[in-house]
Amino acid sequence: MFYGGEVFYGGQQKTLIGATNPEEEYIELITKDYSFQEAFDALDRIDWDFKDFTTQYLTHTFHSYPARFIPQIPLTFIKLFTKEKEIVLDPMCGSGTTLVEAFLNNRHSIGNDLNPLATLITKVKTTLISEDEFRYLDKRLSVMKHYLDLDYGRINERINNLPSRKISKIFNRVIISKLESIRETLLEIREEGYNDLFDFGRVALSSAIWSLVENGGGIDIDMIFLKKVKSMQNEIMEMNRIIKVIPTVKVICGDSRKLDVDTNLTDLIITSPPYVNALDYYRVHMYNMLWLGMDFDLFRKHEIGGHSHFINNRFRLLSEYLGDMLRSLIEMNRVLKKNKLCVIVVGNSSLEYELIESHKFFAEMGEKIGFKPLRTIFRNIDITKKYSSTDIGKINDEYILIMQKINDAQVTAKNDNFISDIVREEMIKFRERIKEHQGTSIKGRKPTRERLLKNVDKINEAIEKIPEDTRIKE
Repeated sequence: MFYGGEVFYGGQQKTLIGATNPEEEYIELITKDYSFQEAFDALDRIDWDFKDFTTQYLTHTFHSYPARFIPQIPLTFIKLFTKEKEIVLDPMCGSGTTLVEAFLNNRHSIGNDLNPLATLITKVKTTLISEDEFRYLDKRLSVMKHYLDLDYGRINERINNLPSRKISKIFNRVIISKLESIRETLLEIREEGYNDLFDFGRVALSSAIWSLVENGGGIDIDMIFLKKVKSMQNEIMEMNRIIKVIPTVKVICGDSRKLDVDTNLTDLIITSPPYVNALDYYRVHMYNMLWLGMDFDLFRKHEIGGHSHFINNRFRLLSEYLGDMLRSLIEMNRVLKKNKLCVIVVGNSSLEYELIESHKFFAEMGEKIGFKPLRTIFRNIDITKKYSSTDIGKINDEYILIMQKINDAQVTAKNDNFISDIVREEMIKFRERIKEHQGTSIKGRKPTRERLLKNVDKINEAIEKIPEDTRIKE
């Protein structure tokens, strides 16, 4: 039997009898005791669009993040398919939505992401801080060094080292001075031994910079930062109140293609990988990472599915993406217990006017390494919600691929020949579909048939380059 009963949802502990609206009906559904088959059948009774549901609460509100999924998705699988104290893994955890839901519902969790900003946000969202520490933080921030007292030589150096982008113009001398003042204060807090407060402040600073970039300017960055600190404090204090038993949380800044996680350890995997050709996460986070002292160039080099890879032949990007995801799937298989679920949430993408149905690629590759695809759930995305991002294009739906680990993978993620062979099979099938029907993802002005037929040549070139393009970059 699987654990049901109470659930932490929307910042409250709830056990419902006699639900009166769709949100309450959903909560009641996922809090019952089920066998595995009963839990699986319960998935059919969920409206996966979650329209008008509460999606922003507690530490989920800490930091905007592109293309993150809503908390109801990981919560559903956590409640239906794990018991308290079992281990939930998100190998591409982003801003930590899965880990927050596991934390709120007394599951141990592991989060992994290549983006150091993502793992910082995830750590802070799942770390409780005492009221005494917050009083110390308030005192330190109240006497924060005034930006006019800063060394303007260093300010000029910061201006000269900004990325060569139009948005850099909003970082004028006053704004940079205020950001440096905040950064110096946080460094002093770390030197005084308050590491959790240091990280907490860095997330607040990053969120303030995000707001500045999104809004295209403004000089009140210090006030934005202080307002964010207060908001985050309130949410942590509420979590302090409602969480009585603190589960373990491990956050790793690492590569999903070579997970630092023990074999056969986890009871559930739920993740939302990057969309191929959708955006460069390093570019979205560039200014945040700059002020936090993070190496966004290193992240750019190794990120999966980055838009800036293979500009001259986007189908080589697809080969690279499939190779990276196959390695990640092999690692997911390795760390997941037998018969447990691996849940992957991903939307379709587009390359050169052709539709890329990532969930179908993942299901086909998963079958070759010990997974059994059980179901694919379609859902519409409410693009008015804050968790959505216009940066990923006109993606307004996504798929939830549910796979069960039936056997251990018979290869490791380091096996370049296996990776190349499987990616080649997938790319050849993809090429044959394109030969039969071109322009499967055309929006707006339609290209000529001659232009679309050139895609076959590009795919052929990509197939030839697979051994080179699917190797992990050193």
